[in-house]
Amino acid sequence: MSFGISVLAKPAGAICNLDCAYCYYLAKQALYPHARFKMTDAVLKRFLRQCIEVQPGPVATIAWQGGEPTLMGLEFFRRAVDIADRYRRPG
Repeated sequence: MSFGISVLAKPAGAICNLDCAYCYYLAKQALYPHARFKMTDAVLKRFLRQCIEVQPGPVATIAWQGGEPTLMGLEFFRRAVDIADRYRRPG
């Protein structure tokens, strides 16, 4: 039996709209005051293609993390699903 690889992605980097006491990401945002922390479409495409290509089994599991998941906006996740559909294997 072949088990797949599970990936946890943080597409908003150090940006977060929550204030969890245990989180160390919020302090990281101050280290890069001029940075754009949101994942670009080019990186999203490459990330999804590579995640799908390396899966030994039929399922690629990707979890999105980083505060409220909709911080990236609903359109980001719609694009992610469309891109994943383009790279998925038949069946």
